[in-house]
Amino acid sequence: MGITVRPATEADHDWLFLLHEDAHKELVEAAYGPWDPEQQGRFFAPLVGDHDVHVIEQDAKPVGGLYLGARGNDLWLELIEVRPEYQNEGIGSAGLRWVLGEAAKAHRGTLLQVHKMNTSARRLYERLGFVRFEDTETHHLLRHA
Repeated sequence: MGITVRPATEADHDWLFLLHEDAHKELVEAAYGPWDPEQQGRFFAPLVGDHDVHVIEQDAKPVGGLYLGARGNDLWLELIEVRPEYQNEGIGSAGLRWVLGEAAKAHRGTLLQVHKMNTSARRLYERLGFVRFEDTETHHLLRHA
């Protein structure tokens, strides 16, 4: 399986929004109620505008997205998404390893948050060495040194 990560272009934005819906609709509905495309569009616009966005590809086919920023001296992983039909195949792990590699090159740690309801994602992060250091009402905050 050839996993690569490339910078997103404006041409990717519509696909990334559809990915966002496919990857998060179930969690959003379980935590907050019915999926509202207009509301999610308002959330998504600054997500794309305020972060370095990358597309995860498997054999040159887009299957996921990464949204990166900074928090203090650390790299901030705002969001990682993998299409549901490609989950549990190592693609998310490969994307996370790429993020950790980018942070290591810059001599930075990596921070992220995971919704408390998203236990499978939290287990993945912990397997890759992330450690929970703080909680909010809805999320766990994790850091990889």
